[in-house]
Amino acid sequence: MKIIDWVAILGALAWTPHLISLIKAYFTKPEVRIITQKIAEIGFTTYGPIFNMRIAFSVKNRDVVISNFRINVTHESGEEKTYEWQGLRQQVMKMHTNDGPIPYEKENSVLAIKLSQREVEERIIQCQEISFVAGKKDIEDKAIKRLSYDREQEGYDPLKFLKCQEAIDVHNYIKHAFTWKSGKYNVAFQLESPESFNLVDNEYEFTLTPMDIEELEKNKNLIEQDYINSFVASENEAYKQVHWNWRNPSIYKRN
Repeated sequence: MKIIDWVAILGALAWTPHLISLIKAYFTKPEVRIITQKIAEIGFTTYGPIFNMRIAFSVKNRDVVISNFRINVTHESGEEKTYEWQGLRQQVMKMHTNDGPIPYEKENSVLAIKLSQREVEERIIQCQEISFVAGKKDIEDKAIKRLSYDREQEGYDPLKFLKCQEAIDVHNYIKHAFTWKSGKYNVAFQLESPESFNLVDNEYEFTLTPMDIEELEKNKNLIEQDYINSFVASENEAYKQVHWNWRNPSIYKRN
């Protein structure tokens, strides 16, 4: 065997570890495991039906970038709704005082998050029902156009604007978007990524009681007031503090 042949063999062997690592990376997908808090946060506000969860992500094999987070929620009647992330909160530190610990949280973009296998990533994920968001935009655009016109007129009164048909249409749309029902719900958390990965422990369930629905429906009566508060100062006599009702059902992993 000639010297040049030995050089070629040694050169090929030098690339072998790198080639093996590439092959291993190709066939070994990241594995993302979802770990939830024991309770969910269910709500209904001017943002429509809301589903918030404190979730931890455990990653194996290698890091992965998540570009979207959705929650498929199916009622026992068969009605299915999809919630999509609109905001993220992450606890960065906790200060201890005489009155107890005070957590400090930061808001995160929902464009994308990177999950690392070196540590468990825990976040509060705030989700809205996607069909509500899409439908509300069209109606809000008409109200915004009317608002822009009214503001250019002499004697503009924000409270008068909130009584116009365009504003009323927004209020009614929100109220009619109430879809929570008493009964059992199946939950499937869905993640999207530019790369392929395996998702485990992503199916859960929870139950809403008739009392839960009764309390959530009371929020319908606060819709107009919340809009009033967004247009007037807190010193204005029309301003009244709004306290939304929230429900925190226990959530369990499905068998």
